[in-house]
Amino acid sequence: MGNSYRNFASAMFTVGDIAGRLGITPASARVNASRQVQCGNFLRLKNNLYILTDDWSKADILFRYRIANRIQVPSYISLLSALSWYDLTTQIQQGFIESMAQKRSYRKTIQGTEFHYFLLSSNLYFGFSRLNGVFIAEAEKALADGIYLMSLGRYSLDFSALAWERINQERFNQILVDYPDYTRRWWSANGNF
Repeated sequence: MGNSYRNFASAMFTVGDIAGRLGITPASARVNASRQVQCGNFLRLKNNLYILTDDWSKADILFRYRIANRIQVPSYISLLSALSWYDLTTQIQQGFIESMAQKRSYRKTIQGTEFHYFLLSSNLYFGFSRLNGVFIAEAEKALADGIYLMSLGRYSLDFSALAWERINQERFNQILVDYPDYTRRWWSANGNF
């Protein structure tokens, strides 16, 4: 493959980036990208978004969280992934990254890593910020998202594995007010604070 694909501005790149780097037309760059995927040099993350296979194999969790943000836009890291990031759970999370998204629920597997996206209505799409280039939920919002999905029967959290003493109960309660009544009722019946 040579060095022709090194030194993109980002480890993730598009057909336009390939065209510019190689000085070819976008149509030729699209064919080139398809061939590089078939040869195993590129991984296709989604339509018109690629990464070098070598870069993927070296990617740490923070970089994979950035990839998760790009696979489905808009989205933010939440649930067990965020709780693990903040070291608030002893639950082992291997091989998957969980996000909340506005467009759709979706799952995608890339080289053994599963990206799970859970649909969240726009009125609940808050409580996250950008840290180290990653859109990620506050710890209390990640917990609230989990409780919301649990109240729908679509998720499971091991409450005994959570570091409850490190979760800001006041902030959590402020966030939970915005969730539907059935979520708050579920929390009242099953809660742990």
